[in-house]
Amino acid sequence: MLLVKHILKTNKSVFWGVTVIALLLAASLLAPLISPADPLAQNLRASLNPPDGSRVFGTDSLGRDVFSRIVYGSRISLIVGVSVLTLTMLVGTILGTAAGYFGGILDSVIMRVSDVLMSFPPLVLAMIVMVFTGPGVVNLVGVLVIIRWPQFARLIRGQVISTKNMTFVDAARIAGTPPAGIVLKHILPNCFLPVIAYATMSIGAIIVDETALSFLGLGIQPPDPSWGVMLADAKNYISVAPWLVVFPGLAIMITVFGFNLLGDGVGYLLNPKQNNRIEVIHGDIEG
Repeated sequence: MLLVKHILKTNKSVFWGVTVIALLLAASLLAPLISPADPLAQNLRASLNPPDGSRVFGTDSLGRDVFSRIVYGSRISLIVGVSVLTLTMLVGTILGTAAGYFGGILDSVIMRVSDVLMSFPPLVLAMIVMVFTGPGVVNLVGVLVIIRWPQFARLIRGQVISTKNMTFVDAARIAGTPPAGIVLKHILPNCFLPVIAYATMSIGAIIVDETALSFLGLGIQPPDPSWGVMLADAKNYISVAPWLVVFPGLAIMITVFGFNLLGDGVGYLLNPKQNNRIEVIHGDIEG
């Protein structure tokens, strides 16, 4: 516990990243308690009311409370972000491990497929696939996994290749450990440090992708309070109701900034040289 406090105190990236994400999680979990109104409730008499004492972020063109929609929108962003990241890491780990450990034709096929997917700009590829699959949360998650797994697979593959010929892995082979046991017990545990740092930063990019696709009408569909849907609804009212763009935009910016800060801090902490320093500090604290 003392070590965690020391890390949060000395590493400002981790501190502010954890703070922003904790607030985001709290807002999404406590949405029914902190939202002053139903995010889907319409009141045309209150259409385009500016921020005031009763509606701190104002209302949209249908009289819906913007603050409530932003709070509930955080749920959508987190659900999509965590779902895509989990599935992407799973697919990328399986394919990257298989390519790196077995090599040969399997490696060539997996890497060529990833080359093809990575040759397209991610959002362009996502838009093309979404046109055929149609909008919706499930399709959105599936498409984002398709465009994101090659990066994780390549990262895992490189780590597996550099680890599989080390002495302790050779010893496991000599001892008769089957390939699955070697991969699960000896190789993957030594490959996940850079993956964790990359995954922490990737969730911010995933949220941006979800927002962009929802803005274009290919992701989350109205009237669900996605931040991208809110920006799409606001584009015709920028000159008369700028708060409709400012507040969802700030929510996206702060969320992505928080995940990026946490990713930078985690990458710094997982650096081997920094790990040695943390061990020394931990010893001093315990002493």
